[in-house]
Amino acid sequence: MALRLKNAAAALSSTNLTSIYTCPTNFTARIKEVWVTNVDGSSAANITLKWTDTSASATYDLLSTFSVAADNYLQLSDANIILEAGDIFKAQASAADDLTV
Repeated sequence: MALRLKNAAAALSSTNLTSIYTCPTNFTARIKEVWVTNVDGSSAANITLKWTDTSASATYDLLSTFSVAADNYLQLSDANIILEAGDIFKAQASAADDLTV
């Protein structure tokens, strides 16, 4: 089986739940690491990370309303989140235009 490496990123421009990565058909994906950066120079912002298991029609919290300080970052190293075909990794910010994932 061939290995295909891919980066996925998004600037969270709203407070809506945003899809960061959807696992393609006929693939299994492993998210090894997640970085959340607060680009706001003066205010903290909260991040929520979710995973949608499309085969079960359910969405689960991976990290809920975690505060990231102004001009700082959160690193989830060795995350090892496994996504099957169609599963979606999502993020939501408490403030628009403050966080990138």
